[in-house]
Amino acid sequence: MPETQISLPYQRFHANIVATAFAPHRHDSYVFALTTRGVQDFDYRGSTRRSQPGAVVVLHPDELHDGRPGAEGGFGYAGLSILPEALSQYRPGGGLPFLPGGVSRDRVLINAVRAMLDLSPQADAVEHESALIDLALALDRLSDAPIVASPVSRAVVEAACDHIRTHSARGVSLDELEGLTGLDRWQLSRDFRTLRGTSPARYLTQRRLDQVRQAIAGGDRLADAAQDAGFVDQAHMSRHFKAAYGITPGQFARTIIQDPAPSHRHAVLH
Repeated sequence: MPETQISLPYQRFHANIVATAFAPHRHDSYVFALTTRGVQDFDYRGSTRRSQPGAVVVLHPDELHDGRPGAEGGFGYAGLSILPEALSQYRPGGGLPFLPGGVSRDRVLINAVRAMLDLSPQADAVEHESALIDLALALDRLSDAPIVASPVSRAVVEAACDHIRTHSARGVSLDELEGLTGLDRWQLSRDFRTLRGTSPARYLTQRRLDQVRQAIAGGDRLADAAQDAGFVDQAHMSRHFKAAYGITPGQFARTIIQDPAPSHRHAVLH
């Protein structure tokens, strides 16, 4: 029986930052960054935060933040970028957990992050899914009360997300999503933000940027990557890229090392 190739809803990465400063930016995924050396300073939700070795930075989707070395010698981190739906599917009501502080030393949460960072590329899908559940449970221990979404809302938003992912290169309008879901754009946008932590428009942009990041990892020309992903031109893509990641595509290619997405047998994550 042929193996099923799947794309997991998260990505692992690591970086060693010496002099790079990340401009204010936001993205539509959760980011968990375990500080491995040095000091990382960043501005988040109106305050300057500091993470030192052994602490984990927790950034909520669509929250503005920056990043910079907090001491001589810079800092290093190992991180996870996780799509909100990968966590909300395991929580009653499907809402998103939220940690307002931005930095945590909670041992249960740190162990859950480490477990995901340490998973073998050859691990079965069930191992990845179990690690995601453990992380969702660890967040629930620490988070504010969630916003509860109905099963109907979840199904509608998932249908909209599927449509956006399928047609990201050509683009999707709110008129089109209204016709697909049967909801007016206000209700759809509200449910979308509850379950995905961002707007449909930003979700579309991020899926295009996902494609660009994979093209960068594959050595493609930036102009070709921008066109293939659906951006008007390279400059248009670069503006969105820096708004999402705080650095230019060229800096990303030189600084961030992305693990290839693993393939798995038998089980598929839903």
